[in-house]
Amino acid sequence: MRKVMFGALLCSLGCAATDLESDSGIGDGDPSNNGGGADNGSDENESVSATLMLLNAMSGAGIAGVTVESPSGESGTTGSDGSVGFTIDAGGTFQFRVRGDSVLDHLVFGPTGSGDFVYPTFVATESLLDSVNNSLGTVTASETGIVVVGIDYEDLTPAVGATASIGSMHDSPWVFGSMGASYGDTIPTGGMGAVIFPNVPPGDTSVTVQPPSGSTCSAFPGGGQMPNSPVFMNHVTVVTFHCVRTR
Repeated sequence: MRKVMFGALLCSLGCAATDLESDSGIGDGDPSNNGGGADNGSDENESVSATLMLLNAMSGAGIAGVTVESPSGESGTTGSDGSVGFTIDAGGTFQFRVRGDSVLDHLVFGPTGSGDFVYPTFVATESLLDSVNNSLGTVTASETGIVVVGIDYEDLTPAVGATASIGSMHDSPWVFGSMGASYGDTIPTGGMGAVIFPNVPPGDTSVTVQPPSGSTCSAFPGGGQMPNSPVFMNHVTVVTFHCVRTR
């Protein structure tokens, strides 16, 4: 159970249900000053179906009753399976803002692409974050954010050996291995497919992944490089990369 609790915390998984550079303009770390996070450079009159699925970090079950705001500012509430769907502009990037009494504020970000997609993600609670801080002896600084970089293969198995980095200042990143949370920036064997960067200052940051040997990785769901990703104070920013084995 300890491994499940720590491993699920903040770990984002992108579903492979997709057909296959944006500047968010964030300056003060307040998401309310960033409009609806609407796409830049999207194709006029083109749209895709986007489904966000929010999962309980302890059990993996869907979380009902959580409010999600789409890139256009439309709001929806997750159903019993934790999912909520929107029609959003194709191309450019998306920002889904997640709020609920039972979860930390999250921002799910990525390149939209041109195909319909489903994006499941575990969501964290204050109590789970406190548990990780207690385990590692760390402190979450006020007025900073957390960046979670999910790195998985298309079958959602962790991309063992992949390394993540971001362009902003941060405290030592975490990974989740067979014994729970530990410091590191490389996906471990027997662990979870995520690297977590704590205490990141608000603004935009680059996110880069070095793939495992014999693999390539790209931003989910739209592919290519990950656009600069927004970080808000007191939010968890979630981005995901999917990897493909080339040999």
